[in-house]
Amino acid sequence: MLTVDDVDLDLGILKISDSKNHNDRLVPLSKTMLIRLQRYSEQVHSSGSHEFFFPGYKEKPMTLGNVYKNFRRFLWKAGISHTGDGPRVHDFRHTYCVFKLREWAEQGKDLMVLIPLMRTYLGHQTFNETAYYLKWTADVFPDIRLKLERYCEGIIPEMEEFQ
Repeated sequence: MLTVDDVDLDLGILKISDSKNHNDRLVPLSKTMLIRLQRYSEQVHSSGSHEFFFPGYKEKPMTLGNVYKNFRRFLWKAGISHTGDGPRVHDFRHTYCVFKLREWAEQGKDLMVLIPLMRTYLGHQTFNETAYYLKWTADVFPDIRLKLERYCEGIIPEMEEFQ
């Protein structure tokens, strides 16, 4: 549903309106994504003005059904089976979060500073919504859990058993 005006190809920022939890936010683009979107825009928008950045049939916005059908087609061509449980387009969001947390942990960055940034980037309202991704990293990347436990040690006291 992004309009052409929502995509700033000079600054590399997307304006996301009324998305998750009815939030508006600005999302910075990576350099590689910005280059891809600039090339895409040159090809698609050079012939005239379009209201939607990703126009669908008859200048209407691309539908979720169209995105899903194309995603299934790409999976098929790549030889990846698709069950009713996935993979789904939304899984890219989850994968991004898990791998970004791993990258930050490996670089020794302060996760307690960066997780709130991720929260804003994702449009979450609470820390717990974003902390959900930490659960996924615990099994795959246990070093993240250990670093957070070291950082947060003593903040939440251990419960002693009552006799």
